[in-house]
Amino acid sequence: MLSITDLHADLPERLDPTLHRLLTDRIQDAIASGLADLTHIIVVEPGDTETDFIREAAFSPFHNSLSETRYGDPYFEPPWCWLDRLDAWGWEAIHTIGNDGFAFIILVPDVEGIDPLLLALLREFSPCS
Repeated sequence: MLSITDLHADLPERLDPTLHRLLTDRIQDAIASGLADLTHIIVVEPGDTETDFIREAAFSPFHNSLSETRYGDPYFEPPWCWLDRLDAWGWEAIHTIGNDGFAFIILVPDVEGIDPLLLALLREFSPCS
């Protein structure tokens, strides 16, 4: 899991060009909007688990704490407020916390090794499915 909390720091060199462009765009938008200090970007990588997600972000994409439901429950709604399909690359979700503007930007590539349950969740709730 790639976690970016300092949007003014250099990006890691090991990024593929598409991910680098996505991150650069999101970082520039957050800085221009005055939200750099209120934005945490997470890039899910192959092998990451729900436990990794909870450790890094303190929430699970499979649990909605407001409704106390988990993915698979009949009334489940994902915890994020916005989700979009990023062409063939994968998905972007935004999960806001509180009213001060803090948000997680979550990028999930559609590649082998990503948690199949997470991919199923994203496909099911994607507006472009």
